[in-house]
Amino acid sequence: MPRSLSSPCSRLSRSAPLFWTLVFLALGLLYSLIVPVFEGNDESWHYAYVRYIAERKALPRQPPDQYPHQARQEASQPPLYYLLAATLTRWVPQDDLPVLYARENPFPTVLPIGYRDNQNHYVHTDAERFPFCGATLGIRLARLLSLLFGAGTVWGTYCLAQRLFPQEKWVAAGAAMVIALTPGFLFTSGLVNNDALAACIATWALVVLAPHPSPSLFPSPDRRSGEGSGGWQSRRGWGVAGLLLGLAALTKLSGLLLWPFAALALIFYHPDTKIRNTKFFPFVSSRLRGVVITFGVALVVCGWWYLRNWRLYGDPTGLSAMLPLVGHREAGFGLQEWLRSEAGLVWKSYWAVFGWFNLAAPGWVYGIYGLLMALGILGLALLGARSARRRDWEVLGRVGYLALWALIVAVGLLRWTLTTGGSQGRLLYPAVGACSVLLVLGWGQLIPTRARRWLLGALGALLLALALWLPFGVIRLAYARPPLLTLTDVEKQIATWTDVRFGESIRLLGYRLEAETVHPGETFWVTLCWQGEGPTPTDYFVSLSLLNADGLNAGQKVTHPGLGTFPTSLWPPGAAFCDRYPLTVRDTVPATTPSMLAVGLTTFTERLPVYNSRNRRLGDTFFLPGPTIVVPDSGPALAYRWSDEVALAGYRLERAVLVPGGELDLTLYWRALRPFRGLRSATVQVLRGDFKIAQTDFPLSLRPGEVWADHRRMTLAVDAPPGVYEIRVAVYDPSEGGTLPVYQGDFLLPVGGLLPLWEVKVVGDR
Repeated sequence: MPRSLSSPCSRLSRSAPLFWTLVFLALGLLYSLIVPVFEGNDESWHYAYVRYIAERKALPRQPPDQYPHQARQEASQPPLYYLLAATLTRWVPQDDLPVLYARENPFPTVLPIGYRDNQNHYVHTDAERFPFCGATLGIRLARLLSLLFGAGTVWGTYCLAQRLFPQEKWVAAGAAMVIALTPGFLFTSGLVNNDALAACIATWALVVLAPHPSPSLFPSPDRRSGEGSGGWQSRRGWGVAGLLLGLAALTKLSGLLLWPFAALALIFYHPDTKIRNTKFFPFVSSRLRGVVITFGVALVVCGWWYLRNWRLYGDPTGLSAMLPLVGHREAGFGLQEWLRSEAGLVWKSYWAVFGWFNLAAPGWVYGIYGLLMALGILGLALLGARSARRRDWEVLGRVGYLALWALIVAVGLLRWTLTTGGSQGRLLYPAVGACSVLLVLGWGQLIPTRARRWLLGALGALLLALALWLPFGVIRLAYARPPLLTLTDVEKQIATWTDVRFGESIRLLGYRLEAETVHPGETFWVTLCWQGEGPTPTDYFVSLSLLNADGLNAGQKVTHPGLGTFPTSLWPPGAAFCDRYPLTVRDTVPATTPSMLAVGLTTFTERLPVYNSRNRRLGDTFFLPGPTIVVPDSGPALAYRWSDEVALAGYRLERAVLVPGGELDLTLYWRALRPFRGLRSATVQVLRGDFKIAQTDFPLSLRPGEVWADHRRMTLAVDAPPGVYEIRVAVYDPSEGGTLPVYQGDFLLPVGGLLPLWEVKVVGDR
């Protein structure tokens, strides 16, 4: 081993891979049991794929509306994981599976947030609890299969580090430790999906493809004949490599990334020798023979799947059938936009984002992981500089081997997320082994050699503490129902008692408002305390609206009680509890105004009537005094931008209540961020759904940094029906007709480039 990495420190126990694999299994089982069924990214769709195979003994086809199934876009995934999971779970009776699918939450949070609010995509009942049976048992078994593949990744990472750095036992033990204590990987490995299997196969492929393999596992052949019993330069080694490449491509499309990596590894990391072949071709290049055997075996393993796709869809990858289901990126979304809006989400979710990518850890958790990553990168830079100065090309080559794979996976993720949404750290897990080894190598360069044992111990304690706290401190709380209270407990949580009944059996006991004044864009909290006086078989949603003085919507929350976890059909008779609802004020409120809070209980088709204590009907909404919304005299300050070219810094609206044929007086404050890449025009439209009652279009011509106060007077249609309409604003290319994507800060808004600015109420007369 080169002097730059060799050390006399700590001979770690040979039981380290077993120890960290068992730690991973214990923690992974904890995560898997705490997370309710179907509460992982696309898990319900992945399991639908499994059940389709188990029940119909066939693979699903696309599109689902033509070939019915519930797997959605996941039915386009290669089938290896689903075949294994179907084999494992097919014996379990699962007649109750449709009931689980029917309890989907219609109002889930779609972005990672750090407070409890509708992180559950499904509503869960006591039927899912231990002892497991029916569909819940099948899902738990499939999760256990994923967990075993995650454990294989931990062990494979240890072997990878040992193979590359055989004299550095601390590197292998540290890398296995990092994976075993990475919360994001623990969470993902405890779900029904193909990510853990993809990571396991990729990690072991790196082991097999690694330069200078260990004689104990894959002995190198005799250099003269090339006919040894194992190793990369042997038939067995080539066959194992080809098998892993084929299985990777049969697990996930990203497994195809291993194919160019394997070709590069053969070219750059393995010696080319002459080996005896036949009497007609007495000697051939070992690299050429290795390519033929390796990729020949890989094609035999996975080729049937890609031929099937080609026959069904005219596309070997099947993406032509998948992308219409997941959707394409908006026009104009490129690398710069991705770096500004989504790159941070990738690294956060690599470490610790849970649920359906909507449950974030507290900010200080990401601060710790960010510091650890920064130290690892700094240490790798030092290692590279030292090795280059010493001309230690062997160390640089081995580090480069790992970095090359991590780079290929990162480029693959970037290519995918520029095509369609999906910027999630789990897509980097095929390189989780390589990244963990690199991280530990970097840490080891920042401290003296003799202190590395203590460094790993301290970091292990820190990572273990985080990995143990997150399931209880974050995940479990997100899916917990609100505690049931006595009336004495309720009194402690409210400021004002009410005596209001919704329908026949739901009573609003009281409320508390946690803010007297709020500003545009702020989130404040409202506590409502409820009591169910009798059974309520129908699930009613809580509708909480913040209305300004004109009755226009300045913020809204619609949710199952319990912030998604406690629908009214699950309430025990007589039970009382309190809900604390987050309500975000629209940042486009045009002027300072008093507000009201409108509370209702509703389904998609009806709204419960409201009665007071004397059984007098109050309508279908109960009104509470709300906070004062305070807006600067200059109008709201906005942070919207179209691409990276032009921003809307603010606006002024003279009146929002108009009559048909009335004039909308609007001033928009535009700011150019950079020179335009072509012709740019803006449009302002007043519409409800597809029904438009006013529109104006105008060219934009601004110098970078210049702010333009654009005053517009728009006449509404004289036959505009009374009602509430939206003012929408967009920037587009008049020569090509494409609308630029619109961002709020660094977040891409899924509105097709049309920004909902504010509302206009059209009345019969004023």
